[in-house]
Order: sequence, then C-alpha cells, then structure tokens
Amino acid sequence: MFYPELCVGCGRRSCDVLCRGCFEALPRVGTPACERCGLPTAFETFVCEACKNVDFGFESARAPLRYEGVGKEVVHALKYRGYRKVVAGLATPLMLQVLGRGRFDAVVPVPLHRSRQRKRGFNQAGLLARGIAAEINAPLSDTLKVVRSTRDQVELSAAQRRANVAGAYRASAPLEGRILVIDDVFTTGATTSACASTLLQAGAREVHALCLCRTC
Repeated sequence: MFYPELCVGCGRRSCDVLCRGCFEALPRVGTPACERCGLPTAFETFVCEACKNVDFGFESARAPLRYEGVGKEVVHALKYRGYRKVVAGLATPLMLQVLGRGRFDAVVPVPLHRSRQRKRGFNQAGLLARGIAAEINAPLSDTLKVVRSTRDQVELSAAQRRANVAGAYRASAPLEGRILVIDDVFTTGATTSACASTLLQAGAREVHALCLCRTC
C-alpha cells in the first residue's frame, strides 16, 4: 500500500518488474541473427556484413533485447536507479533464453573502473553475471580488472571505442576453459572484445559474450 510496485517501463502500478503491456512490448532481437555478433539479419549467417572485417576477441555475442523502448528503460532502471529486482525478475530469464548450449568454466562480468563503481555503488554487469552464474551452475570470477580509466563511449565511433578500451583491462589470475563474459549493453562490441582478448591472453580456451541489450 505504502510502497507500491511500479512498472519500470511506464511507471504505472504493476505486480512485477514490468506490467503486461510493457512486457509484451519488449523489443526482442529475435531470429535469424548473425552467429558471431548477434545482429539481426535477413537470413542465417555465421558472419554478417557488419562484423566480417572486425577482429573480435570473443567467439560469439548474444543479447535478447534491443537497446530501445522498454529494453532501454529496463537497463536504466538497473544501471542508474539500482533496481536490482530487474536481474532475477526479468534479465536473467531473458538472457538465458538466448544463451547457447554448452558448459562454461567461469562467468566474468565486464568490470567498472573503481572511481565509477565507487560513485555508482555497484557494477550492473556484476549483478547480471551473478544471476547468470547461479542459474548455469558456473563459478563467478572477478579476475578481470580495469587498469586505466577510459572515456565515456557514448559519443565515440566504433574505431574510437576500440582504441579507447585497448589495453584497459588485465586478468589478475589465469583462467582456463570456456568463459562467458557478461555486460549490460552491446554496442559495437569493443568493450566485450577487449575483455575477451585479455581473458584469452590469461589462458582461456574460448570466450563468449552475453548481454541484456544490444544496439541494432
């Protein structure tokens, strides 16, 4: 009565994270999609036109939602308002729907620089990674660290984003096997690719990326 549940999509009273209307309006990526970067395509393909000339560190990247409309509101509720119910109530089930089969030896969140995490109070990728790790029964690893501050990526081109994050991460311990990297939004793949490359250098056999949303 005093603290009613509000839909993160429209702000109206709801019995869950999203009201029925906003849940049905979720902008799903859908299929077919590029097997490599997860971008929606007109037909099934292992490498799409957008990523065929890009050297990604990860084997594949997937996201269930487009970063627009209700999808964007869900990310903002978690990232900027710290609404953690989004993780278990919505994000984790949606992300698991697009995660391919196969066992992962560790789940690794994309880290935040300590100054950003101190300001925000948490790492949204870390919250998502914890939820995913628990569901797939894989260990959560915090071995990936930020070694230098980077510019905000919002206004940068794809090439500028790759240069911005180059050398920004390091692994504090070796990792082996098949690794799953988690982030909230996939835009050009620069950040997840830089993290994946760092993990490969630390001993990982292969790295896959899973995000809540992606730009399309």
